[in-house]
Amino acid sequence: PYLRPLYDALHDMVDPESIPRLMAAGTIEVAPLAYMRGRAQPVDTAVLTPTGWRRFGDLQVGDLVVGSDGRPTPVIGVYPQGVRPVFRVSAQDGASTRACAEHLWTVRTKDDKRRGRWRTLRTDEMIGRLRTAHAHRFELPLVGPVEFVEHDVPMHPYALGMLLGDGCLTTSTTPSFSTRDPELAESLNLMLESLGVEVAPKGGYDYVLRRPGVGPGGVIVANPVTQVLRDLDLAGTRSATKFVPDIYKFNAPWVRFAVLQGLLDTDGGPVTQRARTCRIQYCTTSPQLRDDIIFLARSLGGVAYARTRPAAGRAPGHAAGRPVVHRQDAFVIDLRLPEGLFPFGLSRKRAAYDLTGGGRPQRYITSIEPDGEADTMCIQVAAEDSLYVTEDFLLTHNTLNDAFIILDEAQNTSPEQMKMFLTRLGFGSKMVVTGDITQVDLPGGVQSGLRVVREILDGLDDVHFSELTAQDVVRHRLVGAIVDAYGKWDARQGHGPARSGDRRTGGRRHERRREGMDPA
Repeated sequence: PYLRPLYDALHDMVDPESIPRLMAAGTIEVAPLAYMRGRAQPVDTAVLTPTGWRRFGDLQVGDLVVGSDGRPTPVIGVYPQGVRPVFRVSAQDGASTRACAEHLWTVRTKDDKRRGRWRTLRTDEMIGRLRTAHAHRFELPLVGPVEFVEHDVPMHPYALGMLLGDGCLTTSTTPSFSTRDPELAESLNLMLESLGVEVAPKGGYDYVLRRPGVGPGGVIVANPVTQVLRDLDLAGTRSATKFVPDIYKFNAPWVRFAVLQGLLDTDGGPVTQRARTCRIQYCTTSPQLRDDIIFLARSLGGVAYARTRPAAGRAPGHAAGRPVVHRQDAFVIDLRLPEGLFPFGLSRKRAAYDLTGGGRPQRYITSIEPDGEADTMCIQVAAEDSLYVTEDFLLTHNTLNDAFIILDEAQNTSPEQMKMFLTRLGFGSKMVVTGDITQVDLPGGVQSGLRVVREILDGLDDVHFSELTAQDVVRHRLVGAIVDAYGKWDARQGHGPARSGDRRTGGRRHERRREGMDPA
């Protein structure tokens, strides 16, 4: 009966006929303390910050994480959740992370997309519902280009990308570069001018990177490109060991994009398909470079798919008319980048790509599997959509927006639990807290969060307290009389409502005066 005013409020806010549907969809939750149990990830999960990855369990209030727009957003709440069963949530591009059953995800179906909306679902609400006919059901949002802290770099990022693609980095000889496109040699020459290096033809498709005007018999001075490669720990790397240094990966979007474009202009390519959009593809024998390219694409708001072509059993290639045996596995990476990011600067590749475009990057949930138990935690961030970036650039959150949330039996929350619940209020949401401070079932010595919260928040704007009396009881008329009698007895005793830890035994619990708090 004490929920009647709450449902009256619901009828004033939304169409009454839609209330059952909204409750079934989870937009409206009537949950005694359940709202605080869950919405958690393991403490050893990686979460993205403006300076790189960080352990989830090490976050504190005031720390910055990366939001859905790629910009920093502060952590405004940290709530340990203890050891809980967790699930591994995986997407079709190979990205995955772990979360508990009650953790929240922003997703949309094809029908949602047509209507221009997203919805919020728990992990367990999607289990067994991941496909519709022959298609994936739940699409995940993609992060915007991540705004890492910008750093100075020793070589232009486009030049580094070209050298990683088609350069010789052994440093046992003068650095060199190979290409059949004079346009790329000219671009590399322009990018290396600041280092005092020119790209000089050596013969055929080969070029040498040297200091201009330096010939035999001069003073021996380290080649500036060689020195940069040594500083970046790239000196001596070969095809199977190349990588993108962290100072370029965790840097401004333009730096990461320039590295990626240099790689694609040299060793990547557009793969045209009849009646379909163009694929962006890169092939490498370096597992670290494969992971780095995937990182670059995802950090820019794109998606990347990788597959392996084992060396064993592959037909030999050919070079100068001779067969060449494959000694290393090859990793093929297919990319899709967001609109406005053109992967190729090289004219001939750009023209092929522009014929059809690259299509929209998309990420769908493909599996949710139990993954044991883990010590878990949840956080609240200040971002308006409550989203933050977790492992593999997956977007997730744990605060409800645009929802009506009811916390029942709130007299049995501790002050800490009450604070945690109230600080989870999302944008556009309304919370209603109900409870009876005379029916506290907490252990002795533990205060009721419902009693304490009125002392703390009474008088705060947008927070309203309502006290229900015997006249609000909608049960047998005798119940109202009993509630009134107990109220008079409490007044005569002069000690007010029962203290925390008091418990009555025998018979059915009676309906007493209830307090409601409504933070709008």
